[in-house]
Amino acid sequence: MAPTDAVHLPFRWEFEPVRNPADGAIHWQWRAFTHSGSLAMESEHGFETLTDCVDDAKRFGFHGN
Repeated sequence: MAPTDAVHLPFRWEFEPVRNPADGAIHWQWRAFTHSGSLAMESEHGFETLTDCVDDAKRFGFHGN
């Protein structure tokens, strides 16, 4: 018998620094990709610190170090 639910494989996570061209400030964004390279989800806004960015990603399933 085949399972009825799709298998949810782990995502590949990226944390990217983004420079604001107006003032040069760095903000962080996260993205999660499927194994085929498709964008699965991304942060809704930028974060002032990498720590805040990672904490937000953890709310969506990131289980990194």
